[in-house]
Order: sequence, then C-alpha cells, then structure tokens
Amino acid sequence: MTCTRRRWTCRQLGLLSLGIFIGVGFYGVFEFLFGSPPPPKVTFYIGNVTAMYPPQAPNLSLPTAGYAGTGERVGTDVMQVGDIKPNCGLEKVCPDHHFPVHVYSGKNKDDRPRVCISGKYVIEKDVNKGGRGLNLVVVDPKQMKAILAKHFDTYAGDSSQLETFLSQEVLEGDILVVVTFDEASRNLSPTAKNMFAKLGSGQIQNLQFRGQWFMVTRKGINGFSPFEDLKASKGGLWTPIDEKFCVSRQLQGQSIMPDPPVDQNPERLKFCTAHPHVTDFCSVSHREMPLRPAILTNHQIMGSAMFTTPIMVIAGTRGHTSLSDLTLTLQTVLGQPGVQNKYVVVVYDPRHIPDVFALSRLFNFSSKAIVPQNFNDTMQYYEVMQVVFETAHAAFPESPYITIVEAGLLLAPDFLAYTASLLPLLHDPNILGISAWNPNGYLNVSTRPDLAYRVEDFPGMAFTLRMDTYLKELRTKMKECCNRRGWEGWFQAGRRDREIVIPDISRVLHRPVGPELEPSTPLIHALFQRLRATNLEMNAPILNGESLAGQRYETHLSTILNASTTLTPSRHDVLRCANEGDIQHLHLNLTTDRQVVLVLPYKEGDTDGWAGMKLLCHCFGLFHHHDSPPKGLHKGLLRFSMKGSEVILLSNHSPHFHTTKFVTTALTLP
Repeated sequence: MTCTRRRWTCRQLGLLSLGIFIGVGFYGVFEFLFGSPPPPKVTFYIGNVTAMYPPQAPNLSLPTAGYAGTGERVGTDVMQVGDIKPNCGLEKVCPDHHFPVHVYSGKNKDDRPRVCISGKYVIEKDVNKGGRGLNLVVVDPKQMKAILAKHFDTYAGDSSQLETFLSQEVLEGDILVVVTFDEASRNLSPTAKNMFAKLGSGQIQNLQFRGQWFMVTRKGINGFSPFEDLKASKGGLWTPIDEKFCVSRQLQGQSIMPDPPVDQNPERLKFCTAHPHVTDFCSVSHREMPLRPAILTNHQIMGSAMFTTPIMVIAGTRGHTSLSDLTLTLQTVLGQPGVQNKYVVVVYDPRHIPDVFALSRLFNFSSKAIVPQNFNDTMQYYEVMQVVFETAHAAFPESPYITIVEAGLLLAPDFLAYTASLLPLLHDPNILGISAWNPNGYLNVSTRPDLAYRVEDFPGMAFTLRMDTYLKELRTKMKECCNRRGWEGWFQAGRRDREIVIPDISRVLHRPVGPELEPSTPLIHALFQRLRATNLEMNAPILNGESLAGQRYETHLSTILNASTTLTPSRHDVLRCANEGDIQHLHLNLTTDRQVVLVLPYKEGDTDGWAGMKLLCHCFGLFHHHDSPPKGLHKGLLRFSMKGSEVILLSNHSPHFHTTKFVTTALTLP
C-alpha cells in the first residue's frame, strides 16, 4: 500500500511539472526554478568580475593593473565576452592545469579574427574591437581566464601604443596570446619586434605584407614559445591560421635554435640618416627594416622568361626624378613576386640625382651612371635610351627581351605577372611590344583588369620589347625613332603595321610631379593631370590573352561586334555630350550588374582625319588633345570599358564597319 501511494505521488508531481512547462514555456520554467534569465550574448567583465551589460552600478570604477587581494590577476579595462563554446571546440578536454585556446586569423579582409580562451571568445566580430593589425589577449595563469583584450592597427598607425601595452600592462608571469588579422607588418616597428622576440618569438622578424602570425607565450619565459606559427602571403592573398590547442598555466619555453634575431638594416639606417627627406622609406618605423624581394606563388607563370629579363629603371634624366620618387619606384619593383635583384639595373644621371649608387645597393640592384664626355652637355633622350639598351645587352647578352621602366613610375602589384602572361605574344610578328600603361586609362573608362587590347601607337612608360628589335632595327636609328618620351611618340616611321599590347587597366602609375621636375605642357596636363585607374590586385589575370595573337584578334573583334548592342545617338547628342562633359546625353543605361558590349558606329566627316573620334573621346572622357591624334586606335576603332562593360567606338575607317550591321549608320561626325 505504501509503495502504491508513493508511485501515485511521483506521477502527480511529474504531471504538475509538465503542466508548468506547458503553461509558462521553457523561459518561464527557467525563471520559475532559477530566477532571472541569463545576460545577453555579449557580456562585459572588469578584471576578474563578470558584470551585466549595461552595468547595474552607476559609477563603476576600474581597478588598476596588478593583483587583487585574493592573488588573482586583475585587468585595467572593461572587456567583452562573445560566443561561449565548451573547450573552445577541442574534441578532447584539456589536462589538469591546462586551458583550451583557439586562434583564427581570418581568410580575407572581410572576415574577422577570433580568439577563444577557456571556452569564451574574447576576440571576434564586434567583440573587443578585434580587427586589422595585432589582436592581443592577456590570460591570468592562476584562474586560466582572459583578463585583457586589446587591438592595435599597425597598418594605419604606428607601434607606440603597442609597445606601451607590452611594457606596462603585460606583467611578469602573464600569459599572452597574439594573432594578426589582414595586414599587420606595415608599421610594426623594430622595437616592437624586439619586444616580441624577448617574449619568446622566433619568427616575428619574418612577418611581411599580409603574412599571418600567432604566438602564445608567458612574460618572463626562458627560451622560445612552443606555440607560434607564421604563414606567408601567397600571391598577395591570405593564408589563414586556424589552430586549437591546450596551454599549460605554467607555460615553459623551448631551448631551440631559432631564426636569427630581429633583422636590422644598418646600411638603410645609415642612408636614411643622410637623407631624412626620403620620408616614408626613412620613417622611424621603416628605416631599419630589411629589403627582400617578394616570393612568386603563381604556378601558372613560374619559369617564365620574364623573371630573367633585365629590368632597366631610368632615373634623373633632364631632372625628371627625385631621390624620393626613385625610392618609391624601386620599392614597387622589389615588391613584384618573382623579381630577381640581379636583373634590375638603375640607369641615372648623377648630375641630376645623386646617391643613386648607394640607394641601389640597399635594394641589391645594379646601377649605371651616364655622363656625357663633356660634363656640361645635356644628354638627349635617345642617347639615354641607347645607353639603356646597350647596358642591358652587355650585362645580359643571352636575354631575348628587355623591360624598360621610365622615370617617376610606380608599378602595380602584378606588373611582372601581367607581362609574363603576355610574353609569348612577342613571338607574333604582328606584335612589337607589351606596354603596362593605357593612355586612355582614366577613372570611369578603365574598369576591366582582365582585358588587354592591341593598339597602333606606342604608349611607352613601362614596356617590354624583343632585344632583336633594338639590335636589328633601332640601334642605328635611335635619334629618328626615340628622341622623345615613349608617350610622346615612338616608332612613328618604323612600326611597319606592328602593334602594341596594352591593358584596359594600367599596371603602372605615373605620379603627378611639380614643374621643377617636369614642366607642365598641355600634352602632359591632358595625360597626367586627371585621375587614372591602376590595378591594385595581386591576382588579376588577363583572360583574353590568346585572342590577341595574329588574325585571331580580328576574328575575336568580329565575334563581339556581331553580338554587340548598337548605340544610335544623334549628332546633337554627341555635341552636347562633348561640350557639357555629360555622358548622360548618350543614354547608355550601363549597370555593374550586367556586362555587355556597346558599339557606337559613325562616319568620319573628314576622309583622312580623326576629328569625329576626337569629339567622341572628349565626350566619353578619354584622352583628347587638340594637337594630338586619338590614342589607343586599332584599325579605325577604339576600345575601353565602363562599369565592367566594353565600349567600342567604330569609325568607317575600320574594316569591321563595312558589315551589314553597321554600314547603314547615318551618324557623321564632327
């Protein structure tokens, strides 16, 4: 009887609990049994005390860094806690006196870093401002929990606050977790690197652009941290770190043979002491950094002859370059993945730009001073170019190619990769050279990094030719061919229907300079005093390279012209567009969501001239100058891009005009 009564009582209690659950829901049961619900996902705690957010106390004071009366480490700031994940995602529970850690450096700039300590994420999106640069977490080894989380953007700012934090807020015995995100090397000073080295890092000295690095260490550690990894950028892209492990509260160092101590560059420091005006290169955070060539990771172009082609950098001719400008140029040369220092030669006039020899040695580049027999004579540009070609041929007699970088240029990150991918085209007898500069490459009309074109005029700037072109054609005709800068007109008499390959988006930038270096003529103003597009991506392959060779280019043009959409503005619309500088008069209706090919066919009113094309160039915002013909022409047509779509200006001088689709065009210009 007693047992029966007890079973009846248990059933009644069970039914009562079920009724409460159904009546008030899970949330009500939680509150009914345990009181108030838990705080929201993101909580804040101060030192070693977790607090509700927003804080309940009106005047919450922060403790000073050190130890509480209980011996626990306390921090100096309010810290957030994000996701809670048992054991930080490790499959096995950590041993006694160990705590779990998860560090994640992010896979791209739109991602976020993550750091988990003892099951709590204290660095992640919107938690403790985790972001670009260095993210640091201080852990109390006694309680094995995070007490401080800090973020230092060493890409946008210097390392001074980081150095203060490491010296004043990280105390002896503290465990420190560090992980990079996006780019942290730019302004990470030698002092900060040395501080990390003293904290047990054996790899921080090797951190370079977009490299990813993490370390878990203890202040006062003897030896080197057992938890450290560095992953170099691959082709300018991120190689993320994603590691989970257990850390001992009594973290011990390793007696291993590390990499050499943090690199110093006494020669660069000496140069910068003598040339403090070379501002960025000689800034406090940069002047001791080593100079190393970028590593090639693009397997598609490995083994290309481009990486054994001499790169001839011209400086200080007619006063066109300052030492600061040349330094920037050489930095962008050294930053080319796959570049080999021994193939780079700087040709300069020491009367106009001194100390180039010392600067070139810093980069481990060769240099060649050029001075006329009569010291006071002015060297003509063709004489400079002759020395450039002869120097390259004498130093690299087996090289079939030569690359020339004119004065005052900055190379895009994929300059060498772009040229290497198109280098086989120089075997085509219809191709004279490959240029990295588009004279029509202004903003809004240069939007396709994957396209290249064939053009009749030689744009110069930074270009690659066959060495035989010089030896067999130009050597005895340099004065007639090349007495002006490339963009002023080369090969006007000796092109022989051969063409130049240019990119839609330039792979080189000509920096606007003052009149003391380069007088501002109307032509220079038209070319260089407007904003231009320059490719900034490390990986932007040319997708139409194969279609540029031989007759395939004409076939390719026919295909896209036949599938194109025809623009039919009136002459009045074009004149208004050119006079008012408003492209809306042409009713293009372009969007970035859909790529199309637009063709504007027209007839030149002048049988032999280009007045109509010049008017259209003015309308669209391409190069236009009253004394110069249009640039970028190919047999009577001109190609460019807007919002990712191709636009072709098709004159009746083009053989492609005389098809059924365009021959009835009524528009005549100007």
